Amino acid sequence: MGPPEKTNFYVEPVEIEIYLKKSGKVRTIIKDMYVELIEVEPHNEHSVRIFQHFREIESPIDLIEIMNIFPEYIKPIYESYYQHMDLFEKLSMHIQSAAGGSIDSLRLSLYFIELLIKYEPTVAAIDYIGDFQTYNLNHLIRKLNTLNESFLLEDSTVAYLIKRRNKAWEGRTRDREFDKLVELWQYNIKEKLL
Repeated sequence: MGPPEKTNFYVEPVEIEIYLKKSGKVRTIIKDMYVELIEVEPHNEHSVRIFQHFREIESPIDLIEIMNIFPEYIKPIYESYYQHMDLFEKLSMHIQSAAGGSIDSLRLSLYFIELLIKYEPTVAAIDYIGDFQTYNLNHLIRKLNTLNESFLLEDSTVAYLIKRRNKAWEGRTRDREFDKLVELWQYNIKEKLL
């Protein structure tokens, strides 16, 4: 059972082994774990300007475009990201190509974000841009969901989305089915590593 509209969720398949007593066999079934995407909000006046611009054009936040549109942020951005600037340039090209309708570029943009989010937070993100990588992750997942495209994320990215979802749900009634699926998913990851 999943939500009627999956756009705002990342859907992770979870393998579940079931023992059938009558036949004495073990069967594996796949159950979808729906991880709610928690919205990212800008945290200061700089990030409000940046987020607002990219939300208006319904685009991921492109670091290269930030420097073109908001030149006052070139220095802190370059100082924080110079080691990975070539990756951000490639990501920018894929974001532009995805805006033109390329599904492959949309997927590649998502996978670049998965890689680059591992280097956050930086001084530029904390002081100026905000959590643009998580915003981009959510944006691209929603876009691929809207287009009904299939994709899978790295285990570390799924764990990050689960952590954000659980933090947002603190104080709410626990969703036992979700918790059980998370537990099984974590067990499966540990088994893969052995």
